[in-house]
Amino acid sequence: MTVDSIISRLTQYSSWLYNRHWERWEILTIAIIVLAVVLFVGAARRKTRINTRHIHQYTPVIGIRLAHRGARH
Repeated sequence: MTVDSIISRLTQYSSWLYNRHWERWEILTIAIIVLAVVLFVGAARRKTRINTRHIHQYTPVIGIRLAHRGARH
């Protein structure tokens, strides 16, 4: 398989998706899935940020404390 054939196949799929007549339930399903992924990633990032604040506050390594003090979150 050459690069040209891969690009041709990707172009074929993208044009098929673009020119396709989408049903309302298909668009709604895609939107719900995207929203769920965004909310899941946001919740995971928030949980990670809370845990790192806790680590920075109680760490015995002074370099980490000084670096954290200068950073404004």
